[in-house]
Amino acid sequence: MTFQDLSPLARLESELADQTARLDAAINNMPHGLCMFDTEKRLIVCNASYAAMYHLPEELTRPGTPLDAILEHRALRGIGPLDKATYFNVVAEANVIGSVASQNIVLSDGRVIKITHNPMKNGGYVATHEDVTAAVAVSQELVRQRDMLEATVQARTAEIGRQARELERMLAQERQINELQRQFVAMASHEFRTPLTIIDGAAQRLFRRRGQLDSEFVTDKIDRIRGAVSRIVELMESILSVGRLDHGSVEMSREPLSLRELVQTCCEQQQSIAATHRIHADLERLPDQIEGDQRALEQVFTNLLSNAVKYAPSAPDIYVSGWKEATGIKVAVRDGGLGIDAEDLPRMFQRYFRARTSSGIAGTGIGLNLIKQIIELHKGTIEVASKKGQGSTFTITLPLEMERTAVDAAPWTERSRSGGDPRGAAELCR
Repeated sequence: MTFQDLSPLARLESELADQTARLDAAINNMPHGLCMFDTEKRLIVCNASYAAMYHLPEELTRPGTPLDAILEHRALRGIGPLDKATYFNVVAEANVIGSVASQNIVLSDGRVIKITHNPMKNGGYVATHEDVTAAVAVSQELVRQRDMLEATVQARTAEIGRQARELERMLAQERQINELQRQFVAMASHEFRTPLTIIDGAAQRLFRRRGQLDSEFVTDKIDRIRGAVSRIVELMESILSVGRLDHGSVEMSREPLSLRELVQTCCEQQQSIAATHRIHADLERLPDQIEGDQRALEQVFTNLLSNAVKYAPSAPDIYVSGWKEATGIKVAVRDGGLGIDAEDLPRMFQRYFRARTSSGIAGTGIGLNLIKQIIELHKGTIEVASKKGQGSTFTITLPLEMERTAVDAAPWTERSRSGGDPRGAAELCR
């Protein structure tokens, strides 16, 4: 029997069956899961992809199956929604807007399912379920890479900013050093000019009176010339010492010496030069013998005594005391002179720095810095206590291990980390 031989009703039923079969084939060939529920949340239809996605047995894919039964089965299989409280948010959103709404649902097995909910006019709904786990992972990785890139850019930007600030700081420091060097050259030029003027003046007087010179006059002029020459030599040696410090070419020797005798000799030498001052020494409490660089330590105490005389023109008494205590071996040099402003105290040991109270007094501003480095090479410290108009006290502390306890202790040599040979430089001024 052919299709034409069928009755109209039969032909209609046949056409409807064919359309239903084609529709079923189309729905079951969809890559995403599709389901339709009525107003009572009973299944109307679902495709094969939906059943496979949630491992539904055949009895749970039949029309009339309650949604709760499907959800219960999924929960037992460990493929239910990870957050049950938000699972139906998409339904509420679609009902509010009266249109399609979508949300990603994370399942207990880690998959991410995109549910697109479309309410129907009769109260039921159609929903598609799409596995977007891979797409979400790619999206999350892109976000992670973006965040890493942003963090890298921010870190690099911060580093560039830090480098720019450091460069600006170094440029400012370089400008400051250049200015200090300019000031130092100006001071050194003045310091050289003064003794040269003395030498020239004394030589001219000797020349003018060469035929009528008495021994006292000659002795006086020779002393002035020698003193001026000595000052020039001292300035040159101090500048050379600073250069050696900068280039790291100093070695400090260690040898047995009597610190008491060393300081006493420095006091006597300075007393012979400074006839206007009286140096009072109390050194009996110093240890009998220590180990150190004698010439370097002589330089330290000679400089401190010279400074005490220079910056106390109206206070003739200089006090030098030495003792030993638990914190180290101490030697203090105290004057009653001009003193130092409180603001200047933290900078007193900086190279080229000169206190405001030293205005008008000859000096290069490198002496205390050099003294500090010599003492630090001996593992010691130097401190200053002072008030403007009330004098200054410089206290040196040497470590107790410098005290010599064995006659046959082996001598040693220590190379400076910062460099510089302080020996040979004479009077350096703060």
